[in-house]
Amino acid sequence: MAAVRVTEADVERLAAVAGVPIDPAEIAAVTVALGVLLNAAQLVGDFALADDVEAAPVFRP
Repeated sequence: MAAVRVTEADVERLAAVAGVPIDPAEIAAVTVALGVLLNAAQLVGDFALADDVEAAPVFRP
């Protein structure tokens, strides 16, 4: 699995598309956070499940 790379340009472009203002001083931190989130999502998405696995209707710890 290759790590997802996020650039500041990616964050600026996505923020513009979503209409979300981001303080220029925070772009670097947002870039790191988005990279961490996307890599975590990739781990979850890449996890193989058996075909007979179904979601539980109610979570019971």
